[in-house]
Amino acid sequence: MGRRRVIGLVLSVVVVMAVVWTTPRGAAGQGAAPAYSPPRTASGQPDLQGVWRVWSLAKHNLEDHTASWGVPPGLGVVEGGEIPYQPWAAMQRAENFENSRTDVPLESADPLAKCYLPGVPRINYLGYPFQIHQLEDRLVFLYEWRHVRRVIYLNDEPSVFDGVDLWMGTSRGRFDGNTLVVNVSNQSSRTWLDEAGNFHSEALQVEERYTPLDANTMRYEATLEDPKVFTRPWTMSMLIHRQTDVGLLEYECHALLKERGVPLTWPREW
Repeated sequence: MGRRRVIGLVLSVVVVMAVVWTTPRGAAGQGAAPAYSPPRTASGQPDLQGVWRVWSLAKHNLEDHTASWGVPPGLGVVEGGEIPYQPWAAMQRAENFENSRTDVPLESADPLAKCYLPGVPRINYLGYPFQIHQLEDRLVFLYEWRHVRRVIYLNDEPSVFDGVDLWMGTSRGRFDGNTLVVNVSNQSSRTWLDEAGNFHSEALQVEERYTPLDANTMRYEATLEDPKVFTRPWTMSMLIHRQTDVGLLEYECHALLKERGVPLTWPREW
């Protein structure tokens, strides 16, 4: 190896070492934003209050889907791409899908078409906004859709509704750092997870996680466990955005049914 080549290699090594040693610590991650620190309530909890909305196609189908009548194509929100159904449940989901494809909305098998409560997590990504009110021992979620109210208690006291199947279940919450973690149980098997017929049984257990990413964005994750329907727990995730231009308006589902000539006392399956 020639003298000039040796000198060149030595100089290259020296330059690289000089760059490494003179680069400030953390410079390699200069492009990464620092972790967001949300404002706090008077009791010291992360302040999640405000009007929020999910802008997502998850309401149509949680999984990847092509376009169909009235439904735009979209990417799924399910971790791993597919919901892990048991074989019988996959057949039931396919039947639900077929029975929900109708040009007459009221003839759809989707319980939401009849104004039944959507359950959790579906209520969050229907496309309607919701408002969070925060107290020291609970959070109250007010949804524009049918004026649904959901109370999330921040304690471990048993609910008087434990063991009772409810359309919206019972919710218990806690804070894990800046993340609100909510465990939802006692849900009715009569709700679906989207318009495509994805469903669950009364054994469903949901863990929701609301994590503020910045002043106007939260990451929403929901892990669903149902040994009667799924082969394993699975997770969906999406973003929730703060709505600042207008508060909650009104979506009177029952009134709209009545306008279509469907009385509120019409015979129902449940």
